[in-house]
Amino acid sequence: MDDQTTPDTDLGPEGLTRRRAIGYGGALAAGAAMSQLGTEAASAREGESGGDSIAMRTISLEQAEAIVAAGVRYVRRHRDIPPMFILVVDACGDEKASKRMDGNGPASVVLVPIKAHTSRSFRATTAELAARTTDPARIASFTSAGFSLLGGGRPIIEHDKLIGAVGVGGGTPEQDDEVARAALRAL
Repeated sequence: MDDQTTPDTDLGPEGLTRRRAIGYGGALAAGAAMSQLGTEAASAREGESGGDSIAMRTISLEQAEAIVAAGVRYVRRHRDIPPMFILVVDACGDEKASKRMDGNGPASVVLVPIKAHTSRSFRATTAELAARTTDPARIASFTSAGFSLLGGGRPIIEHDKLIGAVGVGGGTPEQDDEVARAALRAL
């Protein structure tokens, strides 16, 4: 390159300079990238991953709070049911909403999250899992792996997709499951 040549030197008969060519190339690349993003977003909405990430449904905070509130109302209307701890987790198993009623025992703080985790993991109620699991070796494998076979855990399904789970504890396994079932009616 001689001393007289600059980046703005004409490259062709149309007067296209290097600077303009680079600018046009960048604009074309940006346009192509935006077009690709739009196509990928449409694929994700349609449920086609095409090898890329996929959209995941999960429970909303509003839904989770409605479930918890419905569970508390149910317990308050039924005086024969003791105070409960009600926990809703999202599709990933993270806490979304919870409420521990006054008078609920300390064991619930440990057991309720395990019930929600179990129900979410198996897409089944913990009461159903308990009824199907009678072999002592299988029971031991469930509990040693950190799962619960106590009633009170229920998956939250929307449009055939798991969006979370609820765990309830404070009474008998039957009472816990009754409250979980009642709480889910809020959806």
